[in-house]
This record gives sequence, structure tokens and C-alpha cells, in this order.
Amino acid sequence: MRHPLLIACLSLATVASLRAQNSSLVPTPSTAAAAGGGVQRVAGKISGVVTDSTTTKPVEFATVSLVSTATGKPVDGTVTDDRGRFTLSRVAYGTYSVSVSFIGYESFTRTGIIVSDKDPEVVIDRIVLKPIQNKLKEVTVVGEKPLVEDKVDRMVYNAEQDITNIGGNASDVLKKVPSLTVDLDGNVQLRGSSNVRVLINNKPSSIMANSVADALKQIPSDMIKTVEVITSPSAKYDAEGTAGIINIITKKNTLYGVNGSVSTSVGNRNSSGNGNVNVRRGKVGFNASLGTHQQYNNQNDSELHRSTKSKANLEKFDTFLDQMGESKRRGGGVFGQIGFDADLDSSNSINAGVNIYRGNFHNQGYQNSLTRDPAGLQQIENDLRGASKNASIDANIGYTHIFKPQQELSVLAQWNKGKNNSSSDQDIFLNQNYTLDTLLRNTNDGTNREVTFQVDYVHPFRNKTQLEVGTKGILRHAESDAMYRRLRLSTGAEELRPNEFSYDQDVYSTYASYGFKLLKNYNVKSGARFEYTAIDGKYIQPYQDPFTDNYYNFIPNILISRNFKSQTVRVGYTQRIQRPQIWYLNPYVNIIDAKNVSFGNPELEPELSHAYELGYSNYFKTSSVNVSLYLRQTNNAIESIRRIVGDEGALPVLDGTWQQPGVSYNTYQNIGKNATYGLSFSGNTKPMPKWTIGGSFNLNYITLKSTLQSNSAMQYSTSLNSSYDFGKDLAVQFFGNYSSPRPTIQGKFSGYYYSSFSIRKQLWDKKGSLSLGVDNPFSKTIRFTSDLRSTTFEQHSLNQNYSRNVRVSFSYRFGKMEMNQKPRRSKSIRNDDAKGGEGN
Repeated sequence: MRHPLLIACLSLATVASLRAQNSSLVPTPSTAAAAGGGVQRVAGKISGVVTDSTTTKPVEFATVSLVSTATGKPVDGTVTDDRGRFTLSRVAYGTYSVSVSFIGYESFTRTGIIVSDKDPEVVIDRIVLKPIQNKLKEVTVVGEKPLVEDKVDRMVYNAEQDITNIGGNASDVLKKVPSLTVDLDGNVQLRGSSNVRVLINNKPSSIMANSVADALKQIPSDMIKTVEVITSPSAKYDAEGTAGIINIITKKNTLYGVNGSVSTSVGNRNSSGNGNVNVRRGKVGFNASLGTHQQYNNQNDSELHRSTKSKANLEKFDTFLDQMGESKRRGGGVFGQIGFDADLDSSNSINAGVNIYRGNFHNQGYQNSLTRDPAGLQQIENDLRGASKNASIDANIGYTHIFKPQQELSVLAQWNKGKNNSSSDQDIFLNQNYTLDTLLRNTNDGTNREVTFQVDYVHPFRNKTQLEVGTKGILRHAESDAMYRRLRLSTGAEELRPNEFSYDQDVYSTYASYGFKLLKNYNVKSGARFEYTAIDGKYIQPYQDPFTDNYYNFIPNILISRNFKSQTVRVGYTQRIQRPQIWYLNPYVNIIDAKNVSFGNPELEPELSHAYELGYSNYFKTSSVNVSLYLRQTNNAIESIRRIVGDEGALPVLDGTWQQPGVSYNTYQNIGKNATYGLSFSGNTKPMPKWTIGGSFNLNYITLKSTLQSNSAMQYSTSLNSSYDFGKDLAVQFFGNYSSPRPTIQGKFSGYYYSSFSIRKQLWDKKGSLSLGVDNPFSKTIRFTSDLRSTTFEQHSLNQNYSRNVRVSFSYRFGKMEMNQKPRRSKSIRNDDAKGGEGN
């Protein structure tokens, strides 16, 4: 078989037609009675597997129709998954026939299938389809998925269906995902928590190692297919942290023949270009994609006002700092991937892939600082220049052996390496005559390396249960080599301070996950994971000794679900651990702002969290809703803490050159115990056949407790997405969201809103498209404020990001698509145990 996209679309269309003949997916009582007679219950299930008669491979996207023997009319339908499996749930007791069809195969019908109280769950013997020896001419069929899909263990946002995403970056895409919020700096939160792990194609990427916020801004949105949000991972996943997993799936062409697409977007603040090509013949396939994203005219204005009390007198403020600044950022990068897969025979397959990224960015700005203290008045102006170069490469290879459908063994390996070289230059002018006094020249070279090995085995049992077991090893190594250079022109004195840091973290784990049915109506999936961690840290500070640590964790989880007609109720519990990554650990002192510095804490310990969730979903006609209640509690939480030099109990510092009165420093500590009580709601509906509306609402009550301070508050976020199809290949789409102020240990960050609008015209039989989009059309800037307080200071800040953007985009699909069968889905490594970085 060839051309799976065409087949999938036609299959879905066929299923939709079947369901249109019956107003409900579930047979009505009258229909049920006609099917089998007597008192009927919607409690049965029919399942099976479809394979190819010549290759014995599973047939994906085959259309399965359920027909009542009594009436001769179809009452339900579905399509097979990537393993050829299908399931028809909530089937009324009665007698049926099952018909299976797939373009390029002879149709097949099995009759006399009886669903009864004696046998409510019927497993059909293997269905074998015979290929037809013919070819399909070039055909273009476009299938449409809903914008948001709610699956049992995850929420899926189909980014490629949202035309407002054209021409942006990954940060723009994540703003539109239900339950996620993205602030002005690009920091991501899931259900009110920034403790998330971001994966690309189910795998970790070294591009995320230093700063998730920066990495997301460098991935073109046109390369993103879907975004998955997993809040209750099973034991098969690495022991993930407090909030959950965000999995970004990039577009990957798997159609047969030679085909691909190109796209470009030009705007007043950024531009992008992307292309992909696919070559697939017989049992072998190659695919490659390349995208570039450039930023310019990105301006940010800032204000900061801080009042400080001296330790000698905590009754009143005696030092005041007022800052005004402006910065501009420009640059861009290239993100590419290449993949290979091959079926060695009907039971064995291999796959391999390489992802690369290269980026180069420049910052320029100025800052004016006015300090008033008992000693007098000081005015400083800084001319700021900075640059960063990022490079990463991720390589993976996998082998899968299928013993029989649903029983398989996979062996996987992955190697990641990333580099981040940054520099910061400052020219410092003193007092009102602006005399050039000091030159600061700081550099930091960082590297991250990770090697992963993984073995997974899945074994089905005749009693309709399934066991998954596996083992894994992750070997991480991170280095930071910084040099501080300070030249005082008035004296000619020069200071050189090196700062080197290395960190090794090895994680060895094993897991078991078991799925089974309970009392006929309940699906249960439970498991446990055991992880052992070994840490070795070294740095050259004379008062800091090398340190080692090792610990183990036992991580249980359980998920129970039950279906009621079109409704599903689920309840779950999981315990997770989250380890800090290099951004939190790196002791490099960032002195871009001499009055506000930041650095990591290499002796941070991992967080431990408990998560409970109760969920409900319902699908009816053209609408769907999903509601979840959850409780998340994190012990030993890593919190961002800001202090003033001289505070009682201040941390040991790594570079004394910035230790001046009134200077604040920001770092991280294991001092928190957090709890979040939440409610999330999302839904989609079609008031009219051409009008779609979707939205989400997330409400949290957050309590933050620490050895320094405590805080608690309500926080909510809401979003709305609407699209309308005018016909003649013309469509418009609008998106808007708002996030309310959120609490921190020392205060709060303000709320913010974002909106976008796009109109798209498809051309040349939908092979091409031309679109016009506007980001943030109702405001010139996005404003973001923060208010922080402690016993010794109060600080208020304002940042304004000039984010209004107008862009024009064009895309075109090329190549001939042929009929053939899609190769089985390849396995991939998931490293989702570490806490990702966030920008300051």
C-alpha cells in the first residue's frame, strides 16, 4: 500500500459518513433492540487486528464498519491504529457484521458476531486483507483534525491546524495550548507551575539545556505539527517533575514517493523560511527538513525602583535605586533534522535521526541608574553589548523486533551535545559628566553532553492485560568556563577572575507498568519506577570543595478510567522527582546589570512532588468538553530568591567584585513547600458547520511556603480560539488569551494578555496558501510588572515588549504521492526527568 495520508483522510471521511447515518456513536435503544432484541445495555466491545496477507504487517488507517444484522444499517465505525488494531466500544448487545476496507485492498466482511451478557467483549480473529495490484494517480485529499484533542493520558494541540501560528516561533505556539501560559520573557507554565520538562519528538534536545525560554524562541512555528501536554505520566516515562511534560512534535513527511513543501514568512519584527523533502521507496525512507528564523526590531523598555533598609535600622528605607533602560535584540538561527527508517523484514525494523541547531544573537542597549543613600547621590550609565552563539546536535538510533502484534522489543540509543558561548561588554560612565570609568568584559563558554541507552519490552496476555518493562541509563556531563575582566581606567588596574564548573549526573532506572480491566467496566494502568542517581560536582573556587551525592527514588503511579457512553471519567495519582539542569546549577555570575546580578546554585537538590487528578470528558455531536480537578504538592521545591548584599544569612558568593551595598542578587534554593489546588476546563464546539470555537479556563489556588517567606493567592488564565471558513478556500482565525497576576515567594508578577489574527487564502487546488497575520493588534506593547518585598527591601519593575507584528506568509506543497503502506512507527527515547531552565 502507498500514500497513508490519502488513506487516512478517506478513512476518516468514511467513518464520518457512517456516523452521520446514525445521530449518535452509541446505538439508540430502538436500534439496539432491533439488533438483538430484548433488554439492551450499552456495555459491549468488539476489537481485532488487521494485517496484510503478503507481508503480515499491520494495516494502518483501514476503515472498520459495524453493521446491525437486523437492520442492515451501519451503527458505528472507526479506523485502525499504527499496529492495525481497532476497538468499537459501547456496543449494544446484539448480532453484527464487521466490514473492513482500505484503498488498494479487497474488502473483507465477517458476519455472525454476537455481543451478549455472556460474552460482552468480543475479540475477532485476525482479519487478513489481500492487496489489489494497481496504482493510484496523483490525488490531493485534505483531512481536518480538531484544534484540540483530549486523549486519555494527554491533551493534544494540533498546531498545524491553527493559521495564526504561521511565521512565528515555538514560544508563540505554546501560548495557544490549553493549560499553558507563556510570560513576556518566554517562560512556560503548566497549570501555574514553571516546573515542566520540554521534549522535541519525544526526546530531549541539547537546545533546551541552557534556557527553555531562549530555545523556544529559536524554533520556527512552521516546523511544529502538534504539542502534547501530559500531566500524569506513566511509569514508562522518566520520573518527571511537578507539573508535567510538554512534547513538541515537528512535522515529518512519511508519504510514499518524492514530495515535500516550502514556506516563507516576512514581518516587521521577524522572518522565517522552512522546507522539507521526503523520499520513500519500498521498505526504506529518508526525510529531511530545514528551517531558519530571524529576529529584528525587537525592543524592550524597562524600569526598576527599589527601596532598601540597612541592617542597623530596619524601621525606614535609607537607600533608593531608580533605573531606566532600553535594549534591542537581533539575530537568528537554523534548525534542521534528517531521518532514516527501514523494515528489514516483517518483524524487524531500524530507524535513525539527527537534529541540529545553530544560532547567533546580539543584544545592545543602555541603562541609567540613580542611587540615593546616606553617602550622597551616584549616577551611572551603562552602554551594554552582548552576544551569544548556540550550537547543538542530537543523534539517535533504534531497533524494534515484533514477535507478534502488541508484543515487541525495542533497543534505543541517543547522543546529545550542546554548546553555548556568550559574552557581555559594558562601558560604565559615572556621575553627571558621564566620565568613562570602567570596562567590563565577561565571557562564558558552556557545554552539555548526554548519552542514553534504553531497552523496552511489551507483552500482551490472553486475559486482555498488558505488561511493559524496561531499563535505562542516562549519563550527563555539563561544563561552564567563565572569565571576568574588569579594567578601571582611572587607575589602570585590571582584575581577572576565572570561574570554572563541571557537573556529572548519572541516572540508572528500571520500570514496570501493567494495564488491565477491572469489573468489566474499568480500565486500570498502574506501575512503578526505580531510579538511582549519582552526582559529582567540581569548581575552582578556593573556598568551595568538590561534592558528590547519590540517592534512589521509588516512583509509583496509577490511573483508573471508566466510560459511560460518550463520557469518560478518570482518576490518577503519581509521584515524581525533578532534577535541576545546568541553568539552575551554573555558578556563573551574570553582571549585565551591576545593580542586579544572578547566578546558579551547584548544590541544589532535586524536587519531589505528589500529583492527584480527577478528570471528566464528554463528546457529543459537534462539541467536546474536558474538566479536571487536581492537587499538586511539591516538597523541597526549588525557588528563585532575591536578596540584598548584606542580608542576614546571605549565600556565599562566587565573585566578590559585585558585593556593594544596595546590590541585589538572584539565585535558587531548596527552601520551598508548594501546593496547588486547581480546576481546568477546555472545550470545542461548532455553532455552524463553518464556524469553530474553542477555549480553555484554568483556575489555581497556590500556596508557597519557605524558610524565608510565605505567600498564597488565586491565579487564573483563559483563552479563546475561533475560526470561520468563508468557502472558496478562504478562512480567518482569531486567538486571544489572558493570564492573571501570579504569586511568588516574595511577591507577585502581573497579568498579561496576547492576541493574534490571521486570514488565509489557499491556491492551486490547495497546494499553495497565502496568509496575512497580525500579532497583538490591540496594543503596541505587552506590559509585564513585578512587585517583590522582604524585610529589607521593596522592588517594583516594569518591562514593555514591543510585540505588534504584521507578517505575510506563503507555502507550497510539491511532489507526487503514491499508494503504499506506511512503515510501522519507530520508537524513541524520552528523557523527561530533569528540570529545564527558564530565563531571568
